[in-house]
Amino acid sequence: MASFTQYKTKDGSKFWRCQYTIATDPLTGKRTKRQKRGFKTRKECEIYVAHQLADLDNHGFKEDTNATYKDVYDSFIESYRKTVKESTLNHVLGMFRIHILPAFGKYKIKKITVTTCQKIVNGWYDDFSDYKKIKNYANLVFKEARRLSIIYENPMDLVIMPKKKAKIQNADDNKFWDKNELQAFINQTNKYYGGRNEKAVALFRLLAFTGARKAEILALQVADFDYKDKTLLINKTVTRDIDNHQVIGTPKTINGYRTLHLDQNTADILNHWISTMHKEMFMLGYNTGSRNQWIFPNTHNQLLSMMKPNKWMDAVIDSYNNDNKKRLKRITPHGLRHTWITLAIESNQLTIKQIQKQAGDSDVSVILSTYAHVTKQATEETIDKFTSYVGF
Repeated sequence: MASFTQYKTKDGSKFWRCQYTIATDPLTGKRTKRQKRGFKTRKECEIYVAHQLADLDNHGFKEDTNATYKDVYDSFIESYRKTVKESTLNHVLGMFRIHILPAFGKYKIKKITVTTCQKIVNGWYDDFSDYKKIKNYANLVFKEARRLSIIYENPMDLVIMPKKKAKIQNADDNKFWDKNELQAFINQTNKYYGGRNEKAVALFRLLAFTGARKAEILALQVADFDYKDKTLLINKTVTRDIDNHQVIGTPKTINGYRTLHLDQNTADILNHWISTMHKEMFMLGYNTGSRNQWIFPNTHNQLLSMMKPNKWMDAVIDSYNNDNKKRLKRITPHGLRHTWITLAIESNQLTIKQIQKQAGDSDVSVILSTYAHVTKQATEETIDKFTSYVGF
């Protein structure tokens, strides 16, 4: 129900005002009313009320709110933290703190427009390679505001996503090694660390010959290794808690739980390191007889720092490049996982399903889209096979 009345201002000007009911409390029967003034004609006043009531029919009643994006984020994150692992939460909190809240946080969420969102997303596109991920996380807060009926429409849904132009690739862009480069690295590791850092020798051998993730290898305990059967049980991983401390967590997916089979040489190297580890830790005053003993502990018999293998790997690559004219390109320990999967595909000895199981990926498409790099040798062989087939 609405009423329309005319009134005069102090200077004698005549205007119209309206008053209309927008909701009735079903428990108390009390009606909530709104009014607005300043219309030049009754017709303008009536049209305004008609639009407001139609909006109520379409979207329902809600109280006015001056909530900012940060206010809605605070509400969202309290629920979100109960749905993900602590390591994932730590990553998401960092993304909001560094990228999203500085851009949106202070704005009243009802006032944020498509134009504002587009401008911010364009800026992320210019500055960050993972701009799509940042945008998707930012959108979760708008979806929360929509769920709470704070906004009727989500402006982020209408953003046009920029697309990165394909870059010209060169050999150094590939963060993996071919077979010859891998062999050069393993030989240099034995030369550089053999006899003085057997931990690094065993660790890099496992990374290179199993395709396992660095965090999975660092989480290994003595009980996970069966020398007789030459197997390695992967059932945990090193991750970080909300305070950025290293802790033990579960694998990324159900496929992450797996048993890896080792070749005899790799099993021998690992077995030798475990014997050496017991002696080294005893000299440091630690009893490592428990089956729960870490295979790759630090000098305090705790989890080895996630960055330590990266430093060891850089040292090996530097030493190789100092000793040889042909340089070994720099990759990370995760690049050894890329290398294993790439060479496994190139070998034509394993099916994609077998490679997926060994690598612990949840989807075959992940293997094909992310890891199926083609080495220079494989590319040349492909061309030779094609030419031989067509015969001219």
